[in-house]
Amino acid sequence: MIKIIAFFNVWFFSMVAIFSPKEEAKTNLDENMPMCNTSMVESIEQWTKLPSSPVYSSVPSGTGTIAIDSTKAYTMPLLAQTPKGEILLSWTEKDEQGLTSFCLAFSKDKGKTFGDKKVIFSSKGIGNSRLMRAKVLAKKDGSLVALFTNRPDVPGGAPAGGRGGRTADLVYCLSKDAGTTWTSPQNVDSDPAKAMRGFFDAIVLPNDEIAVFYLKDVANSTKHEERDLRMVLSKNGVFQPERLIDPVVCDCCNINLLVDANGALHVYYRDNNDDIRDIAKITSTDNGVTFSKPQILHNDGWKINGCPHSGAISSSYGKGALVAWFSGAESESGFRLVTQEGKKLFVLSDASVKNPWIMAGAKQAVMIWEQSQADSKNQLVFRKINGDKVSETVAVDGSVNALNSTGLMLDNQLLLAHEVKGEKKNSLKITTVAL
Repeated sequence: MIKIIAFFNVWFFSMVAIFSPKEEAKTNLDENMPMCNTSMVESIEQWTKLPSSPVYSSVPSGTGTIAIDSTKAYTMPLLAQTPKGEILLSWTEKDEQGLTSFCLAFSKDKGKTFGDKKVIFSSKGIGNSRLMRAKVLAKKDGSLVALFTNRPDVPGGAPAGGRGGRTADLVYCLSKDAGTTWTSPQNVDSDPAKAMRGFFDAIVLPNDEIAVFYLKDVANSTKHEERDLRMVLSKNGVFQPERLIDPVVCDCCNINLLVDANGALHVYYRDNNDDIRDIAKITSTDNGVTFSKPQILHNDGWKINGCPHSGAISSSYGKGALVAWFSGAESESGFRLVTQEGKKLFVLSDASVKNPWIMAGAKQAVMIWEQSQADSKNQLVFRKINGDKVSETVAVDGSVNALNSTGLMLDNQLLLAHEVKGEKKNSLKITTVAL
């Protein structure tokens, strides 16, 4: 076992959320996924014109990471908990030749130490970004399923049956020996057409099957960017033909999935109704066989002729859930946190708020995010939620220049994995925060 002490070295080009009017020239925002683009780039920070951040009280934190290879660059961590209670940390790392490896490691002591790194797959076409984070799902039968985007047009990036051309495939690998060996990547969907597939999320359902939702290019579209919402379900561990769920959605905003305490599957995505791009929810109570009609979670009424590149995040909490997303609505611009029923708890209107993440335990929940301080450096801050009560904002000590934080709530502490911005390369850090 390797004690958590050192820092990862990470090469990471930070992506801010932007929107893009349609019918404009294309600009790559992510090296592994072309997206909606614009000649009029505006960030979320430009939409919200508010004073600089206040100074917050802070809480102490512990730090650490896994053993590193200083010749490689690491990025986009994700923490999860297996049905056996182990902590699963996944990430991607890139060597000096541009080969990216999707990796994972396990902890049996709540993140204090991690076992040896295990490589899932290596390719120059692997994608891992804020809008389509590579992830590993742990099933109750003990098997692991890794899902990520892979560009077959990149040399060395095509999986078996790769489609080639301007394509981003959504692929999966399977392990039945706790991540020691993995199958070769296979496409999640069986459609042979060249198309962009991404902005995905995937989840293990109560019946131990897997649901994958993603955006896919609309065939023969005459628009600059047009994608619809698709779903693939597994049956007896085998992915079935894809299904069209919603034909008109926002083109480039990430999808978010949640299974609540009652076993219902909730799908959150940014809808597009005559350029009103609010967050919609559909629900299935039969493991993805049927779904409710789309319901707007909160009527923000944000009308914008372009894609914000910013979807929802969520966490099961008690018998319900908490959901957060950004809206540039004139009446109340900022990140809002609402309950599953659409009740608004608060709005973060400060222009420097970025990349929120929600974690929940048995008695309380936490929303954490990046906040620019007086020296323009990011710091992680959070608020605790207990029922309808929300605490004051608290900063995490030792979290200066933090990026893309994710985490878990374990007993009465947070286990966070996040990047730390450097001059040329970022580091990646494990942080524990006592609540």
